Amino acid sequence: MSENEITNKQIWFGVSLVVLLIGGYIGADFLLSFSIRDNKKQLNISTSSEYPDYSSLKDLKKLVIVENFQSWTPNSDPKTFKSIERMILEKGNITKGYIYVKTSINNKAFSSWESIYMKMNDNGGHLFRPNSLPVPKSDKTELLFALNNIFYLPSIPYSETKTPEKINWFDFFKDNKKIKVYLFISSLKPALIEEITLYYDYVSDSNCSLIVQ
Repeated sequence: MSENEITNKQIWFGVSLVVLLIGGYIGADFLLSFSIRDNKKQLNISTSSEYPDYSSLKDLKKLVIVENFQSWTPNSDPKTFKSIERMILEKGNITKGYIYVKTSINNKAFSSWESIYMKMNDNGGHLFRPNSLPVPKSDKTELLFALNNIFYLPSIPYSETKTPEKINWFDFFKDNKKIKVYLFISSLKPALIEEITLYYDYVSDSNCSLIVQ
């Protein structure tokens, strides 16, 4: 066999090896990409089924009641509470609604010593965390309640060993109504109401709007 023939064979072998390596890399990359997309799809399905109410919020209208408000109760005198009051003005009638709450203390979730106190039209109290609808895990305290199924404790001390009471806030939302919202964080140290938001839906052919004063 001539020297040229050996060289040509070596060249073709090298080219074939490169082509195989490139093809293998492209194939592996495609399979990995497909697997990632499939895993994300499965994750989205899992999230929707595990947190159905939370997942439905993205399709609803959103009204932020309060955000980034520092609140605490340095002693037992309500006059010294760092609280906030808001008024929701409604035009039209909603068909469903949720209250979403996100709070923290020292940028972390509440301990058993803190609680979020919330009333609508003077009805409510310390929101009872164990009865929140399921939400994804978080480093903060996140709660979700259907407006017609609010669980709360009427007085302190907040304790998850107590039996909560229940109120229907949904009935307050009628055409041309005003809903007074009062809230604070029960804590001896400053804590943060990061967000309290009303998510709602209404009949598609009606003229409905909610605003906060």
